[in-house]
Amino acid sequence: MITDDLLSKDRMDALASFLAPFGPRRPLGELVYRVNQLFHACEAADYDRRHSEIHEQLPGVWRQLIGVAATSPPAEGWTILDFGCGTGFASLQLLQALPATSIRRLVCFDPSPEMLARCRRKVAPQFACAEFASDHAELWGAGSRQFNLLATNSVLHHLPDPFATLRELEPQLSPGCIWLAGHEPSRRYYANAACRQALSAYRRSQKWRRRLSARHWLRRLRSWLGGRKSPAAETARRCVATGLFAAPPSPGVIDRLVDFHVPHGVPRGADAASCGGFDVESLHQGLGEAWALEWFHSYSFLGRYYEASLPPYWAGVARRLADDYPLDGATFCTAWRFEPARSPHGPDTQDTPRQREDAGHASPGNLTVWGVGRR
Repeated sequence: MITDDLLSKDRMDALASFLAPFGPRRPLGELVYRVNQLFHACEAADYDRRHSEIHEQLPGVWRQLIGVAATSPPAEGWTILDFGCGTGFASLQLLQALPATSIRRLVCFDPSPEMLARCRRKVAPQFACAEFASDHAELWGAGSRQFNLLATNSVLHHLPDPFATLRELEPQLSPGCIWLAGHEPSRRYYANAACRQALSAYRRSQKWRRRLSARHWLRRLRSWLGGRKSPAAETARRCVATGLFAAPPSPGVIDRLVDFHVPHGVPRGADAASCGGFDVESLHQGLGEAWALEWFHSYSFLGRYYEASLPPYWAGVARRLADDYPLDGATFCTAWRFEPARSPHGPDTQDTPRQREDAGHASPGNLTVWGVGRR
Protein backbone atom coordinates (compact mmCIF):
# COMPACT_ATOMS: atom_id res chain seq x y z
CA MET A 1 0.00 0.00 0.00
CA ILE A 2 1.20 3.52 -0.78
CA THR A 3 0.36 5.99 1.94
CA ASP A 4 -2.21 8.57 0.86
CA ASP A 5 -0.36 11.46 2.49
CA LEU A 6 2.72 10.74 0.38
CA LEU A 7 0.88 10.04 -2.86
CA SER A 8 -2.20 12.16 -3.35
CA LYS A 9 -4.81 11.35 -5.98
CA ASP A 10 -3.60 14.24 -8.17
CA ARG A 11 -0.06 12.90 -8.09
CA MET A 12 -1.23 9.33 -8.72
CA ASP A 13 -3.19 10.47 -11.79
CA ALA A 14 -0.24 12.49 -13.09
CA LEU A 15 2.11 9.52 -12.66
CA ALA A 16 -0.31 7.17 -14.43
CA SER A 17 -0.44 9.53 -17.41
CA PHE A 18 3.33 9.89 -17.38
CA LEU A 19 3.92 6.12 -17.40
CA ALA A 20 1.12 5.08 -19.79
CA PRO A 21 2.98 5.63 -23.13
CA PHE A 22 5.64 3.08 -22.07
CA GLY A 23 3.23 0.27 -21.15
CA PRO A 24 3.91 -0.42 -17.46
CA ARG A 25 3.37 -4.10 -16.62
CA ARG A 26 3.62 -4.06 -12.83
CA PRO A 27 1.84 -2.17 -10.02
CA LEU A 28 3.34 1.21 -9.20
CA GLY A 29 4.90 0.15 -5.89
CA GLU A 30 6.68 -2.78 -7.52
CA LEU A 31 7.87 -0.56 -10.38
CA VAL A 32 9.42 1.89 -7.91
CA TYR A 33 11.23 -0.87 -6.04
CA ARG A 34 12.44 -2.78 -9.12
CA VAL A 35 13.47 0.30 -11.13
CA ASN A 36 15.49 1.51 -8.13
CA GLN A 37 17.27 -1.85 -8.03
CA LEU A 38 18.07 -1.70 -11.74
CA PHE A 39 19.14 1.93 -11.67
CA HIS A 40 21.47 1.55 -8.71
CA ALA A 41 23.00 -1.55 -10.28
CA CYS A 42 23.84 0.60 -13.31
CA GLU A 43 24.98 3.60 -11.25
CA ALA A 44 26.98 1.85 -8.52
CA ALA A 45 30.42 2.18 -10.12
CA ASP A 46 29.93 5.93 -10.63
CA TYR A 47 27.68 6.73 -7.67
CA ASP A 48 30.16 8.63 -5.51
CA ARG A 49 31.30 10.85 -8.37
CA ARG A 50 27.73 11.57 -9.46
CA HIS A 51 26.69 12.45 -5.89
CA SER A 52 29.64 14.49 -4.72
CA GLU A 53 27.28 16.69 -2.66
CA ILE A 54 26.93 13.84 -0.16
CA HIS A 55 30.63 13.88 0.66
CA GLU A 56 30.92 17.69 0.54
CA GLN A 57 27.81 18.73 2.42
CA LEU A 58 26.76 15.91 4.71
CA PRO A 59 29.72 14.96 6.96
CA GLY A 60 29.08 18.01 9.15
CA VAL A 61 25.36 17.29 9.31
CA TRP A 62 26.04 13.67 10.26
CA ARG A 63 28.42 14.73 13.02
CA GLN A 64 25.48 16.61 14.53
CA LEU A 65 23.15 13.65 14.05
CA ILE A 66 25.61 11.25 15.67
CA GLY A 67 26.08 13.73 18.50
CA VAL A 68 22.37 13.31 19.31
CA ALA A 69 22.80 9.54 19.59
CA ALA A 70 26.04 9.82 21.53
CA THR A 71 24.34 11.66 24.40
CA SER A 72 22.81 8.36 25.55
CA PRO A 73 25.10 5.45 24.56
CA PRO A 74 23.80 1.98 25.44
CA ALA A 75 25.73 0.20 28.16
CA GLU A 76 25.89 -2.97 26.06
CA GLY A 77 27.38 -1.11 23.05
CA TRP A 78 25.95 -0.05 19.73
CA THR A 79 24.26 -2.57 17.46
CA ILE A 80 23.81 -0.69 14.19
CA LEU A 81 21.69 -1.30 11.10
CA ASP A 82 22.65 0.88 8.13
CA PHE A 83 19.48 0.36 6.07
CA GLY A 84 19.83 1.27 2.40
CA CYS A 85 23.57 1.65 2.98
CA GLY A 86 24.46 2.46 -0.63
CA THR A 87 28.23 2.76 -0.94
CA GLY A 88 28.65 3.04 2.83
CA PHE A 89 28.52 6.76 3.60
CA ALA A 90 26.50 6.58 6.85
CA SER A 91 28.46 3.60 8.18
CA LEU A 92 31.74 5.40 7.61
CA GLN A 93 30.44 8.49 9.43
CA LEU A 94 29.44 6.34 12.41
CA LEU A 95 32.76 4.48 12.44
CA GLN A 96 34.65 7.78 12.40
CA ALA A 97 32.57 9.49 15.09
CA LEU A 98 31.85 6.71 17.61
CA PRO A 99 34.57 5.04 19.69
CA ALA A 100 35.52 1.76 18.05
CA THR A 101 35.09 -0.12 21.31
CA SER A 102 31.49 1.12 21.60
CA ILE A 103 30.33 -0.62 18.39
CA ARG A 104 29.37 -4.22 19.06
CA ARG A 105 27.77 -4.95 15.70
CA LEU A 106 27.34 -3.25 12.32
CA VAL A 107 25.03 -4.59 9.61
CA CYS A 108 24.96 -2.87 6.20
CA PHE A 109 21.86 -3.67 4.14
CA ASP A 110 21.09 -2.66 0.57
CA PRO A 111 18.82 -4.40 -1.99
CA SER A 112 21.36 -3.61 -4.73
CA PRO A 113 24.21 -6.16 -4.63
CA GLU A 114 26.32 -3.80 -6.75
CA MET A 115 25.97 -0.94 -4.24
CA LEU A 116 26.56 -3.34 -1.35
CA ALA A 117 29.81 -4.52 -2.94
CA ARG A 118 31.04 -0.90 -3.03
CA CYS A 119 30.04 -0.52 0.61
CA ARG A 120 31.93 -3.67 1.59
CA ARG A 121 35.14 -2.40 -0.02
CA LYS A 122 34.99 0.78 2.06
CA VAL A 123 33.61 -0.44 5.36
CA ALA A 124 35.26 -3.83 5.86
CA PRO A 125 38.80 -2.36 6.20
CA GLN A 126 37.47 0.01 8.88
CA PHE A 127 35.43 -2.59 10.81
CA ALA A 128 36.42 -6.17 10.13
CA CYS A 129 33.34 -7.63 11.85
CA ALA A 130 30.85 -5.72 9.68
CA GLU A 131 28.08 -7.80 8.11
CA PHE A 132 26.61 -7.19 4.66
CA ALA A 133 23.15 -8.23 3.45
CA SER A 134 21.05 -7.63 0.34
CA ASP A 135 18.12 -9.92 1.20
CA HIS A 136 15.48 -9.04 3.79
CA ALA A 137 15.48 -12.66 4.95
CA GLU A 138 19.07 -12.24 6.10
CA LEU A 139 17.88 -9.55 8.53
CA TRP A 140 14.66 -11.17 9.70
CA GLY A 141 16.24 -14.59 10.22
CA ALA A 142 18.61 -13.48 12.97
CA GLY A 143 15.98 -12.83 15.64
CA SER A 144 14.12 -9.76 16.87
CA ARG A 145 15.07 -6.57 18.74
CA GLN A 146 18.58 -6.75 17.33
CA PHE A 147 19.46 -3.10 16.75
CA ASN A 148 19.66 -0.01 18.98
CA LEU A 149 20.76 2.37 16.21
CA LEU A 150 19.09 2.60 12.80
CA ALA A 151 20.83 4.73 10.16
CA THR A 152 19.39 5.82 6.81
CA ASN A 153 20.86 8.39 4.47
CA SER A 154 18.97 9.58 1.39
CA VAL A 155 16.81 6.44 1.51
CA LEU A 156 13.18 7.28 2.30
CA HIS A 157 12.50 9.07 -0.98
CA HIS A 158 13.38 5.89 -2.92
CA LEU A 159 10.81 3.74 -1.08
CA PRO A 160 7.27 3.21 -2.42
CA ASP A 161 5.86 3.41 1.13
CA PRO A 162 8.35 4.52 3.80
CA PHE A 163 5.85 3.93 6.60
CA ALA A 164 5.31 0.30 5.58
CA THR A 165 9.08 -0.21 5.45
CA LEU A 166 9.47 1.18 8.97
CA ARG A 167 6.69 -1.09 10.21
CA GLU A 168 8.60 -4.07 8.80
CA LEU A 169 11.79 -2.89 10.51
CA GLU A 170 10.27 -2.18 13.93
CA PRO A 171 10.43 -5.80 15.19
CA GLN A 172 14.19 -5.69 14.61
CA LEU A 173 14.64 -2.54 16.74
CA SER A 174 15.13 -2.57 20.48
CA PRO A 175 13.11 -0.20 22.72
CA GLY A 176 14.91 3.13 22.88
CA CYS A 177 16.54 2.60 19.46
CA ILE A 178 17.69 5.89 17.92
CA TRP A 179 17.00 6.39 14.20
CA LEU A 180 19.29 8.83 12.39
CA ALA A 181 17.66 9.79 9.09
CA GLY A 182 19.77 11.96 6.82
CA HIS A 183 19.25 13.97 3.64
CA GLU A 184 15.59 13.74 2.67
CA PRO A 185 13.64 16.13 0.38
CA SER A 186 11.28 18.63 2.02
CA ARG A 187 7.80 19.44 0.79
CA ARG A 188 7.84 22.64 2.85
CA TYR A 189 10.43 24.23 0.55
CA TYR A 190 8.17 24.03 -2.49
CA ALA A 191 5.20 25.31 -0.52
CA ASN A 192 7.21 28.44 0.36
CA ALA A 193 6.76 31.10 -2.34
CA ALA A 194 9.89 33.05 -1.32
CA CYS A 195 12.06 29.93 -1.60
CA ARG A 196 10.60 28.99 -4.98
CA GLN A 197 11.11 32.50 -6.34
CA ALA A 198 14.73 32.58 -5.18
CA LEU A 199 15.43 29.19 -6.76
CA SER A 200 13.88 30.28 -10.09
CA ALA A 201 15.93 33.48 -10.08
CA TYR A 202 19.13 31.57 -9.37
CA ARG A 203 18.47 29.10 -12.17
CA ARG A 204 17.85 31.94 -14.64
CA SER A 205 21.11 33.60 -13.60
CA GLN A 206 23.04 30.38 -14.10
CA LYS A 207 21.60 29.45 -17.49
CA TRP A 208 23.78 31.89 -19.41
CA ARG A 209 26.76 31.21 -17.16
CA ARG A 210 26.55 27.51 -18.10
CA ARG A 211 26.25 28.29 -21.79
CA LEU A 212 29.48 30.28 -21.63
CA SER A 213 31.30 27.64 -19.57
CA ALA A 214 33.94 25.54 -21.34
CA ARG A 215 33.58 22.86 -18.66
CA HIS A 216 29.84 22.54 -19.41
CA TRP A 217 30.42 21.99 -23.11
CA LEU A 218 33.28 19.57 -22.45
CA ARG A 219 30.93 17.43 -20.33
CA ARG A 220 28.31 17.54 -23.08
CA LEU A 221 30.90 16.54 -25.68
CA ARG A 222 32.03 13.56 -23.61
CA SER A 223 28.41 12.50 -23.25
CA TRP A 224 27.76 12.80 -27.00
CA LEU A 225 30.91 10.80 -27.79
CA GLY A 226 29.89 8.05 -25.38
CA GLY A 227 32.65 8.69 -22.90
CA ARG A 228 30.22 8.39 -20.00
CA LYS A 229 27.11 6.24 -20.28
CA SER A 230 23.83 7.32 -18.77
CA PRO A 231 22.57 4.94 -16.04
CA ALA A 232 19.02 6.00 -16.94
CA ALA A 233 19.41 4.76 -20.53
CA GLU A 234 20.76 1.38 -19.45
CA THR A 235 18.06 1.12 -16.77
CA ALA A 236 15.39 1.73 -19.44
CA ARG A 237 16.80 -1.08 -21.56
CA ARG A 238 16.77 -3.45 -18.56
CA CYS A 239 13.20 -2.41 -17.70
CA VAL A 240 12.05 -3.92 -21.00
CA ALA A 241 14.32 -6.97 -20.70
CA THR A 242 12.92 -7.81 -17.26
CA GLY A 243 9.30 -7.26 -18.26
CA LEU A 244 8.60 -4.11 -16.24
CA PHE A 245 7.63 -2.04 -19.30
CA ALA A 246 6.59 -2.78 -22.86
CA ALA A 247 8.77 0.03 -24.23
CA PRO A 248 11.92 1.68 -22.83
CA PRO A 249 10.85 4.43 -20.41
CA SER A 250 12.20 7.93 -21.00
CA PRO A 251 14.94 9.31 -18.72
CA GLY A 252 12.27 11.48 -17.10
CA VAL A 253 10.20 8.42 -16.16
CA ILE A 254 13.25 6.65 -14.73
CA ASP A 255 14.06 9.77 -12.71
CA ARG A 256 10.51 9.98 -11.30
CA LEU A 257 10.50 6.32 -10.27
CA VAL A 258 13.99 6.31 -8.76
CA ASP A 259 13.62 9.54 -6.78
CA PHE A 260 10.00 8.71 -6.14
CA HIS A 261 9.25 11.18 -3.34
CA VAL A 262 11.52 13.97 -4.60
CA PRO A 263 9.60 17.02 -5.88
CA HIS A 264 10.14 17.37 -9.61
CA GLY A 265 8.97 20.96 -9.75
CA VAL A 266 5.62 22.50 -8.82
CA PRO A 267 3.49 23.38 -11.85
CA ARG A 268 1.81 26.77 -11.77
CA GLY A 269 -1.33 26.60 -9.63
CA ALA A 270 -0.53 23.13 -8.25
CA ASP A 271 -0.56 22.24 -4.59
CA ALA A 272 2.98 21.55 -3.34
CA ALA A 273 1.68 18.51 -1.44
CA SER A 274 0.81 16.86 -4.76
CA CYS A 275 4.38 17.20 -6.08
CA GLY A 276 6.32 15.01 -3.65
CA GLY A 277 8.73 15.57 -0.83
CA PHE A 278 8.18 14.99 2.89
CA ASP A 279 6.78 17.26 5.55
CA VAL A 280 8.29 16.41 8.92
CA GLU A 281 4.99 16.97 10.71
CA SER A 282 3.25 14.51 8.37
CA LEU A 283 6.11 12.04 8.87
CA HIS A 284 5.65 12.32 12.62
CA GLN A 285 1.94 11.57 12.31
CA GLY A 286 2.49 8.71 9.88
CA LEU A 287 5.14 7.03 12.02
CA GLY A 288 2.79 7.02 14.99
CA GLU A 289 3.15 7.19 18.73
CA ALA A 290 6.00 4.68 18.83
CA TRP A 291 8.38 7.28 17.37
CA ALA A 292 9.43 10.46 19.18
CA LEU A 293 11.14 13.22 17.21
CA GLU A 294 14.31 14.28 19.02
CA TRP A 295 16.15 16.47 16.52
CA PHE A 296 15.50 18.24 13.23
CA HIS A 297 17.74 20.25 10.93
CA SER A 298 16.78 21.89 7.62
CA TYR A 299 19.27 23.12 4.99
CA SER A 300 19.75 23.70 1.24
CA PHE A 301 17.82 26.94 0.77
CA LEU A 302 18.51 27.14 -2.97
CA GLY A 303 17.17 23.73 -3.83
CA ARG A 304 19.70 21.03 -4.62
CA TYR A 305 22.57 23.48 -4.98
CA TYR A 306 25.28 23.16 -2.32
CA GLU A 307 25.31 26.44 -0.45
CA ALA A 308 29.07 26.55 0.15
CA SER A 309 29.68 26.42 -3.62
CA LEU A 310 27.32 29.27 -4.50
CA PRO A 311 28.56 32.69 -5.73
CA PRO A 312 28.74 35.18 -2.82
CA TYR A 313 25.50 36.99 -3.71
CA TRP A 314 23.48 33.78 -3.89
CA ALA A 315 25.09 32.39 -0.76
CA GLY A 316 23.79 35.52 0.96
CA VAL A 317 20.31 34.90 -0.45
CA ALA A 318 20.39 31.35 0.93
CA ARG A 319 21.47 32.61 4.38
CA ARG A 320 18.63 35.14 4.47
CA LEU A 321 16.10 32.48 3.54
CA ALA A 322 17.48 30.24 6.27
CA ASP A 323 17.10 33.05 8.81
CA ASP A 324 13.56 33.89 7.69
CA TYR A 325 12.26 30.33 7.17
CA PRO A 326 14.44 28.00 9.28
CA LEU A 327 12.13 25.00 8.86
CA ASP A 328 11.80 25.26 5.08
CA GLY A 329 15.09 24.18 3.51
CA ALA A 330 14.88 21.88 0.50
CA THR A 331 16.47 19.07 2.49
CA PHE A 332 16.35 17.97 6.11
CA CYS A 333 17.59 15.36 8.53
CA THR A 334 16.00 14.02 11.69
CA ALA A 335 16.72 11.92 14.77
CA TRP A 336 13.89 9.79 16.16
CA ARG A 337 13.57 7.61 19.27
CA PHE A 338 11.71 4.31 19.07
CA GLU A 339 9.50 3.85 22.12
CA PRO A 340 7.09 0.97 21.41
CA ALA A 341 5.50 1.33 24.84
CA ARG A 342 3.89 4.55 23.54
CA SER A 343 2.26 2.76 20.63
CA PRO A 344 -1.44 1.85 20.78
CA HIS A 345 -0.25 -1.71 20.09
CA GLY A 346 2.11 -1.70 23.09
CA PRO A 347 1.59 -1.30 26.85
CA ASP A 348 -0.88 1.37 27.86
CA THR A 349 1.74 3.89 28.97
CA GLN A 350 1.33 6.67 26.43
CA ASP A 351 2.14 10.20 27.54
CA THR A 352 0.33 13.37 26.59
CA PRO A 353 2.04 15.73 24.10
CA ARG A 354 2.82 18.04 27.01
CA GLN A 355 4.54 15.23 28.92
CA ARG A 356 6.52 14.31 25.81
CA GLU A 357 7.84 17.86 25.47
CA ASP A 358 8.69 17.94 29.18
CA ALA A 359 10.59 14.68 28.73
CA GLY A 360 12.80 16.34 26.12
CA HIS A 361 11.28 15.20 22.84
CA ALA A 362 10.48 17.48 19.94
CA SER A 363 6.84 17.72 18.99
CA PRO A 364 6.02 18.77 15.39
CA GLY A 365 4.88 22.17 16.66
CA ASN A 366 8.08 22.76 18.60
CA LEU A 367 10.73 22.13 15.94
CA THR A 368 12.49 25.47 16.27
CA VAL A 369 14.28 24.38 19.44
CA TRP A 370 15.50 21.08 18.04
CA GLY A 371 18.49 21.73 15.82
CA VAL A 372 17.14 24.49 13.58
CA GLY A 373 19.85 27.11 13.31
CA ARG A 374 22.64 24.76 14.36
CA ARG A 375 24.70 25.20 11.22
